Amino acid sequence: MAEDLSAATSYTEDDFYCPVCQEVLKTPVRTSACQHVFCRKCFLTAMRESGIHCPLCRGNVTRRERACPERALDLENIMRKFSGSCRCCAKQIKFYRMRHHYKSCKKYQDEYGVSAVIPNFQISQDSVGNR
Repeated sequence: MAEDLSAATSYTEDDFYCPVCQEVLKTPVRTSACQHVFCRKCFLTAMRESGIHCPLCRGNVTRRERACPERALDLENIMRKFSGSCRCCAKQIKFYRMRHHYKSCKKYQDEYGVSAVIPNFQISQDSVGNR
């Protein structure tokens, strides 16, 4: 328990936000070489687009972690324990519930749009010429 507390105190609120989508992390994954953390979906999208480099520092990412990135379970557990302020209404919310809060926060929706969901970057078969 004491180890959890000391590990948690080394984090700041910014550590719970994805550097790609700028939202609270959803299913956080960590690169092994540089230890950067991203939402799983953001990381996989970046890997499809950029190939073999970390989306933040351009460090190398192994083929194995490009296919199946390692979840940052330590960070997920800390997100369940700690709260942060909503960007718009300043209400204190546990980090792991923040995205859920955004869906019902009128001020957030007015500021950032109706949906707080990251767009799904799927390419249809028609758009790539494979009919």
